[in-house]
Amino acid sequence: MEVIWLKEDSLMMLLLPEMMTEAQERYEILRQIHDTGPVGRHLLAMQTKLSENVVRRHIEKMEEAGLLFTRPSGMSLTTKGESLIEPLAPYFQKSPVLSDMEIKLQRILSMERVIVVRGDSDDSGEVKNEISQEAALVLLRIIRDGFVIAVGGGPVIAGMAEALPPLHMRSDVIPARGGFGNRVEYLPNFVAARMAEKLGGEYHIIHIPDGLSPELFLKVKNELPQLREVEKLASRTDVLVTGVDVPQDRSKWPEIPKDVRERLVREKAAGEALGFYADRQGKVLYRLYNAGISREDISSIPHVLIAAGGRHKGEAILAMARAGVRGTLITDEGAGKEIIKVIGEGR
Repeated sequence: MEVIWLKEDSLMMLLLPEMMTEAQERYEILRQIHDTGPVGRHLLAMQTKLSENVVRRHIEKMEEAGLLFTRPSGMSLTTKGESLIEPLAPYFQKSPVLSDMEIKLQRILSMERVIVVRGDSDDSGEVKNEISQEAALVLLRIIRDGFVIAVGGGPVIAGMAEALPPLHMRSDVIPARGGFGNRVEYLPNFVAARMAEKLGGEYHIIHIPDGLSPELFLKVKNELPQLREVEKLASRTDVLVTGVDVPQDRSKWPEIPKDVRERLVREKAAGEALGFYADRQGKVLYRLYNAGISREDISSIPHVLIAAGGRHKGEAILAMARAGVRGTLITDEGAGKEIIKVIGEGR
């Protein structure tokens, strides 16, 4: 876990940096138990990004100090532990640089909230994993029994499903759209099934691929009565989890007619999400006919999570935000810096 500097001139940090590391870790454990307790050790390790051995060691010390207690349902804070949260918050808050970026991006993109992880997933697979883990934590904080969750595909969303701990929740998980791409493990149907397995809920599959003509789409849709159940669930979606793609990724283009591809290149398509393409100003240039969640549904969904990172996706995130894909964005410094750069250049 990264050490957050309390103050640049902190004499204690200079004298005993290892003590401040321990203090930072223990405060994060207290804060997570305060926010989500009662909580088990496995989930706590995932929330704090510490190993279970480190979490166990800190818990034993804090139990001895009377800051928390453990029951079969999980760990909770004592009154003494609760009393530490607020006064210690100013000393262990998030890096000011990342916090400033989150506030700036929230304003630029008109997002409800922005979470930025350190680094650039274009350079490190570990950063991409951190985006997935942060997205999983956001989902864990908002889901309730009976929720309908619609999920897209791609490596970040698939990683998010894997990052979830095993739960026992009554939930329905549906694909946000039909099949696209060449990697089976990244298809929305597969991700929905895996997420439902982790949450302990039920999953539902969309059997219509993306990219059909409007006429064929409607015909096939009418021939598949099982889609009615998925559409009924989609109409009452509580949480949408989607990524953002860069249209220049030609692996996604075989499903698009050649003349449309040429037009999208000509008109400088900058981003894609949920089967629709937009330029950097947010103008929608094209949409695929697919079952599941459409752009028009977003405004009626209570919780929308957008997980995407890497500097090469900065402009795509900006384009899709301007086109109406807004909610809670989980991204990285690479994408954040690129978005701010694009805005600064007036592009």
